[in-house]
Amino acid sequence: MPESRTLPPALEVKGISKTFTHRRRETRVLDNVSLTVQPQEFVSIVGPSGCGKSTLFHIIGGLELPDAGTVSMNGNLVTGQRGEISYMPQQPALFPWRSIEDNVLLAGELKGAPQTAARETARHWLAKVGLGGFERAYPHMLSGGMQQRAAFLRALLAPQELMLLDEPFSALDALTRSEMQRWLLELWEENRRSVLFITHNIEEALLLSSRIYVFSGRPGSVLHTVDVPFPRPRREEIADSPEFLQLKRQLSQWMREEQAKSAK
Repeated sequence: MPESRTLPPALEVKGISKTFTHRRRETRVLDNVSLTVQPQEFVSIVGPSGCGKSTLFHIIGGLELPDAGTVSMNGNLVTGQRGEISYMPQQPALFPWRSIEDNVLLAGELKGAPQTAARETARHWLAKVGLGGFERAYPHMLSGGMQQRAAFLRALLAPQELMLLDEPFSALDALTRSEMQRWLLELWEENRRSVLFITHNIEEALLLSSRIYVFSGRPGSVLHTVDVPFPRPRREEIADSPEFLQLKRQLSQWMREEQAKSAK
């Protein structure tokens, strides 16, 4: 058994429920959600639109308080605490007045990291992810895929161990998205950070993840938990295997069933 399995989970969510009230109307968004991310594990959440996935991220990050349930990291209760996670949203969210290098340095800067060493590390990684020569460029000068690389690198270099990735490739075209999936897979295999990843793309989830939580429609709850059986290091050719295609069909069927329920 890997040593990481003897450690507390990097993230443990227990019994999270959340209801929003607007103009006296209550909308239950999450219902008794429990999940874990082990140290150095890549875990994905898939589910219909509006099932509360992003709300769960806000609760994990301390931006929202749950009505019930707890959030723990590395064995410590952190419900409602901010600054415990590294976060990458759907859009790159790079500051337009900061250079790419300064954007990448932002998380460490906010934590008071020594700037000289941090800048050397940032330049090393910018070159490593194909952004060498763009250190002094500004976000508007980069393509969408390059901006996403910079945003991911900012999250990667943040001091927090746990990374939350909220559909980071959803705004990209199909070809760029495929390139970014391959790039993320290679980079994660090298670094093995603890990751919780939201995606609507089932093939993406199967390619990247060790485990997938399938959410129901609103209110979101864990409908199925799928342990992805493919060995690592994982290559994109695995997507052509019969086992991969069978799992993809099963997950797609569950998603269609939930979408159909939501449409009624």
